[in-house]
Amino acid sequence: MRKERVILSFIALLIGLAVAGGAFYLYQQTQNKPQEVKSETVVSIPTPTPDGDSELLVIEKPKNEDVISSKTLTVSGKTLPESTVVAQTEVDEQVAISSNNGDFQFTIEVEGGLNIISITAVLPDGTEVNEERVITYSEEDF
Repeated sequence: MRKERVILSFIALLIGLAVAGGAFYLYQQTQNKPQEVKSETVVSIPTPTPDGDSELLVIEKPKNEDVISSKTLTVSGKTLPESTVVAQTEVDEQVAISSNNGDFQFTIEVEGGLNIISITAVLPDGTEVNEERVITYSEEDF
């Protein structure tokens, strides 16, 4: 009798699982599934665009973070022809006009230690282009 109860319980369990599984399957079939939208993600890699201002004023001398041993410094470079070029330090300011091919050159004074030289070109159309150089004046031998 005990053996029969165990077998009947086992059969009832299997029938219950089959009925529950069938009901779940029917429930899933009646549900409206949203359409799966497949989207492709397009990754565009940006390419750097050249800064147009950097081509309008090119400082050849001095290089940024140069160490010099003279109180006077030659500033030279290239810009548009007939542009006004202004260079400023804490102790001096110089103005020059670029030549017909755009070259300019002048000397400017610096003080001991760290100097920031601001170089501005005023183009013939009135546009201003600015560059800065950090220069260190030292009398020490390296």
